[in-house]
Amino acid sequence: MTTSGTAQYNVRELGAVGDGDELDTEAIQGALDDCAATGGTVHIPPGEYRTEPLQVSSDTTLHLEAGATLQFERDYDAFPMVESRWEGWDQVGFHPCLWIADAENVAVTGRGTIDGQGDYWWNFYDMPESEYPEGLCERLDEFDERNGKSDDVSSFTLRPPLFQVLESENVTVSGVTLRNSPFWNTHVVYSRNVTLHDVNVENPADAPNGDGIDIDSSQFVRISDTYINAGDDAICIKSGKNEEGREVGRPAAQITVTNCTVEAGHGGVVIGSEMSGDVRDVVVSNCTFTDTDRGVRIKTQRDRGGVVEDLRFDNIAMRRVACPFVINGYYFTDIDSDPLPVDEGTPMVKNVHFHNITAREVSYAGFLAGLPEQPFEGISFSNVRIDATRPLDATDHRPAMADNYEASHTFFAKSLADVTFTNVEIRSPESPALALEEVERLSIDGLQLSGEAPSPAVAVTDVETVQIRGCRVSSPEQTFLRASGAGTEQVSLSGNHGRLAEHVDIDSSCDATFETS
Repeated sequence: MTTSGTAQYNVRELGAVGDGDELDTEAIQGALDDCAATGGTVHIPPGEYRTEPLQVSSDTTLHLEAGATLQFERDYDAFPMVESRWEGWDQVGFHPCLWIADAENVAVTGRGTIDGQGDYWWNFYDMPESEYPEGLCERLDEFDERNGKSDDVSSFTLRPPLFQVLESENVTVSGVTLRNSPFWNTHVVYSRNVTLHDVNVENPADAPNGDGIDIDSSQFVRISDTYINAGDDAICIKSGKNEEGREVGRPAAQITVTNCTVEAGHGGVVIGSEMSGDVRDVVVSNCTFTDTDRGVRIKTQRDRGGVVEDLRFDNIAMRRVACPFVINGYYFTDIDSDPLPVDEGTPMVKNVHFHNITAREVSYAGFLAGLPEQPFEGISFSNVRIDATRPLDATDHRPAMADNYEASHTFFAKSLADVTFTNVEIRSPESPALALEEVERLSIDGLQLSGEAPSPAVAVTDVETVQIRGCRVSSPEQTFLRASGAGTEQVSLSGNHGRLAEHVDIDSSCDATFETS
């Protein structure tokens, strides 16, 4: 006899066949519904279970044994319409393949596989709408009519996610493999206290919108010991888009990512671009990013509003990443723009710290761009090593999706209130290694330049206050600092090695106060 919370349901005993041909939805969903009434565990023995979308409710553990695979149906008519959030807006769309909604105390465990058979959906992505099946057009028209929203994102991004946790609490996912998602792979939205541990997330490189894990307006989320190979951003943190995102006002906060390995994706850890409800208190540690387009990537634009703040990235190794550090206030917009009035749609990024990071075989050393009307603030790098010697033509990607920026190996920064580089080493075949424009306060302590040192090592234009200490030149002919622009007001050298002051070039375009000690 079982008691509440200990009931065991074996889907084979309830009629599931598991041969990959028979449709097993009724047996599996029936077991999940019965389990929700008593509390307990639904067991999926080894086999291939062809199924329509499934929903897991409260007090239920879904356990997929090694060798068990849920294969979701290749038929858009099998996916009913549900209300959820897609691309930062609350809207209707296709039912997620596996859905935890309005539930608590749920676990998905085991060594089995959850397969969205996304290639069925991906075929439609690049297909002209005139060639869509008539039934699919009718579904999408219904979504458009119900949603009444338009955006630069096609409505067909409303393909179902593979796995979504919506408005739920105390959810744990461990051991399973989640692969071939029609849209985002794993989406945690409007939820609290969610743990993803020892999970494999696998989407092919050509999977459109094939994000690995998206944490969306959720709090107290932990991702650990997880492997991700994604067709888009690997781990992405979001909180809604533009006016609606600000009105909903539910931040993504108190999030930790640790001991994760990312093999491929558009970014290792990405914040935004939907961040209008705020993102804060995020710690990423002890991770490796290999062959991703970017490493750590924060992206936003005017009209988003919201604040991204108090982020820490520590003990990360990157290799063959196009650009390891990106903070971009001009996502898909023109970086060469005049200041605009600050209003509720003006985004802010502040208090972002990078520590103990190596980035090898990268093309672009870094890209930081705030907004002239609201410079991003509190950005710091310490104990960071960047080897930006990978050829620029080794990748088709720019360092950031910002228009009118000429990419180079140089670490570029613009429109920041303050930025600090402490014990940072840059290897770059291009001069300068660091280039900064329209920055209020720049602090450099112990900058090291490996390889053939560029001259100048650092170039500043309209940087109000420059403080340099603990640095040295690499050769008698090298110019360490070149300062220009009427906005450059003070250059201070302190505690450097040798006669660094003799290797500073202050252009006639600025009348900076020059201090040395």
